[in-house]
Amino acid sequence: MKKPVLLITTVEALMERLPRPAEWSGIGMLLRPGEIYSEQNFEARFAALGYDLNDSPDYPGGVLFHGNTFEIFPAGGRGPFRVEHSGGRIRRIAAFNPLDQEVISELKELQIDPMSERAAFKQRARNKSNMFEYCARAKWIADADVPKHADTWLGTIEDAAPRAERDRAYVSRREWDLALKRIALLTPTGPYQGTPEFFKEAAPRKALRAFIEDVRHGDARIVFAAAVEADLRLMAGMSGVKADRAADWAQATARGRREASLLAGFDAGFVIPGRKPIVVITASDVLGSRAHQPQPANWAWSPGFETVDLPELGSVVVHLQRGLARLGGLRSMGAAGVSAREMVRLVFAGNDAVLVPLAELALTWPYASELGDTSLDKADGSSWRPRRAAAETEIHVVAKELAKQMSQRRRRPAPKLVPRPASYEKFVARFPYFTTVDQAKAIREVLDDLASGHPMDRIVCGDVGFGKTEVALRAAAATVLAGKQVAVVVPTTVLARQHVETFRKRFATLGIEVGNLSRVAATAEARSMRERLKSGELKVVVGTLALVSKEVKFADLGLVIIDEEQHFGAADKALLSSLNRNGHRLWMSATPIPRTLAAGLTGLRDLSVIATPPVHRVPVVTKVAPLSDIAIAAALVREHRRNGQSFVVCPRIQDLDPMLARIHTLAPELQIIALHGKLSADEIEERLMAFVEGRADVLLATNIVESGLDIPRANTIVVCWPEKFGLAQLHQLRGRVGRGGIRAFAHFLTEGGSERSEKRLSVLEELNRPGAGFAISARDLDLRGGGDMLSNRQSGHVQVFGPTLYAHLLNLALEGDRDAMSALWIPELNLPIAELLPADYVQSEAVRLEIYARAARCRTQDELEDLEDETLRRFGALPSEAINFFAIARLRMICRERGIMRLDVGPDAIAATLLPGRTRRSCSALLQRDGNRIIYVGRSNEPVLQRVEQFIDLLDD
Repeated sequence: MKKPVLLITTVEALMERLPRPAEWSGIGMLLRPGEIYSEQNFEARFAALGYDLNDSPDYPGGVLFHGNTFEIFPAGGRGPFRVEHSGGRIRRIAAFNPLDQEVISELKELQIDPMSERAAFKQRARNKSNMFEYCARAKWIADADVPKHADTWLGTIEDAAPRAERDRAYVSRREWDLALKRIALLTPTGPYQGTPEFFKEAAPRKALRAFIEDVRHGDARIVFAAAVEADLRLMAGMSGVKADRAADWAQATARGRREASLLAGFDAGFVIPGRKPIVVITASDVLGSRAHQPQPANWAWSPGFETVDLPELGSVVVHLQRGLARLGGLRSMGAAGVSAREMVRLVFAGNDAVLVPLAELALTWPYASELGDTSLDKADGSSWRPRRAAAETEIHVVAKELAKQMSQRRRRPAPKLVPRPASYEKFVARFPYFTTVDQAKAIREVLDDLASGHPMDRIVCGDVGFGKTEVALRAAAATVLAGKQVAVVVPTTVLARQHVETFRKRFATLGIEVGNLSRVAATAEARSMRERLKSGELKVVVGTLALVSKEVKFADLGLVIIDEEQHFGAADKALLSSLNRNGHRLWMSATPIPRTLAAGLTGLRDLSVIATPPVHRVPVVTKVAPLSDIAIAAALVREHRRNGQSFVVCPRIQDLDPMLARIHTLAPELQIIALHGKLSADEIEERLMAFVEGRADVLLATNIVESGLDIPRANTIVVCWPEKFGLAQLHQLRGRVGRGGIRAFAHFLTEGGSERSEKRLSVLEELNRPGAGFAISARDLDLRGGGDMLSNRQSGHVQVFGPTLYAHLLNLALEGDRDAMSALWIPELNLPIAELLPADYVQSEAVRLEIYARAARCRTQDELEDLEDETLRRFGALPSEAINFFAIARLRMICRERGIMRLDVGPDAIAATLLPGRTRRSCSALLQRDGNRIIYVGRSNEPVLQRVEQFIDLLDD
């Protein structure tokens, strides 16, 4: 018997027409172990269901076929699944974690639904269904406001489309009225008894124990609930109650139990009344912001600079011995008397291609997706060696100076800022959402820095809408509650106004005023603000660069927060740093400029990354197209028809009036508001509020709207002449839409430009997922270089090695390894066995390249074994060639440990050439010596790798 299903939905979802239930039959796929598998058949059916056959299953709709497995992220799934097959049948279905490839659970069946229900509609089908028919026997309950919301929504649809069109797509008002008669409405208010917020008390432990004692006298049953085991242990310690663990709610509230603990993610505690009341005390009640929250199934979009140490097909790479080349892919080699193997094809200057062994991927690092202003090197390395030598010298100079600066910063004292716990928790409680894992980690890191007694200099990187502002708010609260002042510096008056509003709402409960100081402030108001900052009366101020004016003095400035750091130049940042030289500084950006990103990567500044998107965030559909009347009108009218708002952005103020006339001609029904930085502060605010309140359909503006606007109804942005903006600016502009969980569109309409500007725009199409700001910054670092770490020069030695290798070598230098480059050598193995992963086992060339590169980079046997296990999990049982591939990689490690530069294996002998000084004075009588070369002569029928193992044992004797 199937268990009852609880469906939670919205008015908007209920209103859509659906295929009739019978039309679903044969549309989806139900996979079970033991059923027949045909790759060709599965590919065709997945494609018909709307899946992308060449997309990694990081998001719904991706499918990737391998030799003995395929991976798929089904529509509506909470994560990806791996299906193993052999002998033409499915053998195993498992859910897995894409971050570490570990299996989470095995399934007896997997339903693959279409990516859209439209796939189930029969052609010209007139009779369509709806959710009420699907759930005809269900009991319907609705919130008190649902009828009013539905009426508004239906009215919008009736105004937007003719009857025939809306009846095809949506439920009619008559159908809704009939359905409403079956729905039981909840009352607007109901009886609710909560539990105290103990964490806000001056003595939370004492308050908790007193409460427990009190409810026990009332013969209540107590349930302690937390999302994780660690929080339950903390609650047990604070309450003094060791409650037995219950498996579920029924067991926790069973008769006869006085206390129980339960793993459950409740927002807050509550009391269920009765003769023996049930009192639920949650981790949030007891621990406040320290409580762990249940996390939705939303994988972090890995930052580009965390995963770029592996070269990619078609990209520019740097080979440590030869220089810059383009990675042309893999090539199979095999001839009479030579074992089969795959080689890496590198294309150098003059289209000169060289094939190098797979092992040399350890010497091959990603440089950039595109060359930028640099050029490829000659294949023989002659053009590379002088640049490499100069850059190596520079790295050691930089490392020495960086180490000095980092040491000085860590030795310098700074105020220890530790807030009063009760007041801080009261402030945190006003945050209406759960923090994501990355957000909570960034907050902990910032609070630890503030309390360390040394100056904080931390960059918080998080994409648009990922929660950086909450990190800044909590840092500001901790500082103010520790008795210091906070200055929040932003690049524009629009963003300043947005932050002032946000900070005032949050600090209102603490009775702390937030000031605003920018160039548009009235003279008398600015004078008063400066006097109150000087006296210490005003604790928090938000402003533009007006805050670094000589007229502004702080009584006791503890923290400077710089938001949107990419908008400030090097000179501006020097001024900002001078505000509190021995104080704390927090820099925030969605797309940090290359030098800032490089400073974080090399450790000059501490780096926090918020990579987990909000659970509702969906990618913005990004399109690059020629600028035309049709493109502008189609984008704006489409958004208007779905009752949304749009932005139109032009690079210059003088572009606005012609564009306004153009849009009026194309779509006269649209109400348009124009906005730019030359308007007065009052006029900017008035026009912005008119748009926010929905009194206009289109906001036509310059990039003044780049930061600080959060309008959930605005879900289309049209950027004209995008080639005149930077990558980071365009990404920020794109971030103005898609903030309400509705599919959003960004149209970049260009009149053409250089090949390089087109490549920059194509990056935005490629990187359109949540969190792409990191990868865009890394790509900008590729294209522009990171500049000089120790000066304001925009071109530095980062550009010689590329950001990834530069950071790696600089870290080695900081660790004191002066010979890092010379130590990077690869043993040459000449073996009569294949060194490759079969293409019918790992079908994707890009994935094979990834595994080859990771194997070449493994430093220990354990790392290599982990990679071998992961390959087994992803692609099924290892064929003999794959077993040999990993065995050869293991042998190469052994040779390197023993100083064997070259190993030659033939039918009659084995020879090892050792590094100078690594040959032992005496060796086995079975071995012959010729200088640094050791030879074993003897024919054997044993497997090659077994013979080599015996040879190495003789070397060790």
